[in-house]
Amino acid sequence: MATIRKQSIYSSLYIYAGFVFGAVNVLYFFPKYFTPEQFGLTRILMDIAMIFSTLCTAGMIPIAFKFSPFYNHHLEKSKNDLFTFTFLIAMISCIFFYFALPYLQPLIIRKFGFRSPLLVEYFDWIYPMAVGLVIFSLMEAYAWVISKNVTSNFLKEFLYRILVTVLIMVWSFKLIKQFDLFIGIYAMLYTVLIIILGWIIYKSNYFSLTFTRSTLTRKYTPMMLKFGSAYFLSALLNILAKTNDTLIIASQSNGGLKDAAIFTIATYLITLMDVPQRSMVSSATIQIANAWRSKDMPKLDRLYKKTALTLLIVALAIMGIIMINATLIVRYLGDIYTGLPLLMIILGTGKLIELGTGMNAQILQLSKHWRIDLFTNMFFVVVSIIFNYFLTKKYGLVGTAAGSVMAILLFNSIRYVYIKNLLKLQPFSLSNFYAICIAIFWGGICYVISFGDNLILNHIIKTILFFVGFTISIIKMNLSEDITDLYLQIKRKVFHSN
Repeated sequence: MATIRKQSIYSSLYIYAGFVFGAVNVLYFFPKYFTPEQFGLTRILMDIAMIFSTLCTAGMIPIAFKFSPFYNHHLEKSKNDLFTFTFLIAMISCIFFYFALPYLQPLIIRKFGFRSPLLVEYFDWIYPMAVGLVIFSLMEAYAWVISKNVTSNFLKEFLYRILVTVLIMVWSFKLIKQFDLFIGIYAMLYTVLIIILGWIIYKSNYFSLTFTRSTLTRKYTPMMLKFGSAYFLSALLNILAKTNDTLIIASQSNGGLKDAAIFTIATYLITLMDVPQRSMVSSATIQIANAWRSKDMPKLDRLYKKTALTLLIVALAIMGIIMINATLIVRYLGDIYTGLPLLMIILGTGKLIELGTGMNAQILQLSKHWRIDLFTNMFFVVVSIIFNYFLTKKYGLVGTAAGSVMAILLFNSIRYVYIKNLLKLQPFSLSNFYAICIAIFWGGICYVISFGDNLILNHIIKTILFFVGFTISIIKMNLSEDITDLYLQIKRKVFHSN
């Protein structure tokens, strides 16, 4: 767990630094220099590209995770063909996607042409975006295998957002005058990350390119096909569940891409709560795979409980800070965004449910019960699409947010029951409950107390009060060993340096 904590800290620093640039992009540059429709277009293009890139990876990423410990243990590097095998399959899928894309265009036109005509105009840029995501996602998986997850997180979460910021600045100074050219460069940005990460992986000398089929591949091919096929569908369903809200908004909401832009800002702010999970998953996935290989259930239990508690505590802290400053954000953005606080409360509740149930996806995916991950994802997608579609048509953006939370609650409840009954594992303890109570207590204090008429100063003081009060309470009660250990390490370094 110490390794996970150390890598998670470094990854979180890069991710949060990236979020600073992302926040500037989403909350300032995009609204200032682009129309809401143009801003919404950038989000919808990425969402669709993510769906198609998941199709093209064809389940190769989880295969690389699950089977790399076996390949590394039983094969010497020159005979390890897992790298070649997974990469070739994904590239073949990209070629099939290229020939299939023209047949999908009429569907896109039919669903989005009326409310979001700009998407139809720039539909062709989906392909380079999707292929870029495919190649980078595979390289990211290989980087995790060789413990370069901090580097891959730096590129994906930090450098990419800097590149977007630079591109927007170039647009703002009118060095790029045609929106067509802006979208073209925007769609190709992942190329920079691919070149950098590809060079790092090549210099590691960890992988070899071999086209000779190993004995291990012959042995595990049937198992890999079953596992990869199941995860392929599971991952596709998962990405559909995460992106269907903005797609439904663009096709069904009266505001089309404009409403998608508003929803993007709300979801972006709540996505800040995701940062600990995104950094922790990259560190913990290989350890979970190794624990399953050695059938070390006590280790799995520790990972499950500690990661769930840590994710919940950090998420509560982030959500508290976001909600304290919600009115300030609305005042800055303008009256068109007055509905953001309610959207953020609803979406934040869903995120707390998701993070508070821990790394159930990774535990299921890497176990012999990986089919449960598939079936629950199927259920989640169906339910979320149904809820989002009908609630969006009736209640607009609030309906979309409410539908997402209802689906998340049902989804994670079912997974919790399966994992508890089949694996005898569950992520909760009284510490989780105490953490929620502490967050509500300090949030309530900050809500009722005012520190003067100066809006900005008032919010700064409230933010500091909530963060300090919440943090001290968590540490004094020693709710999380990892957070307490981190505090003690920082304390020792500060006093030692003095």
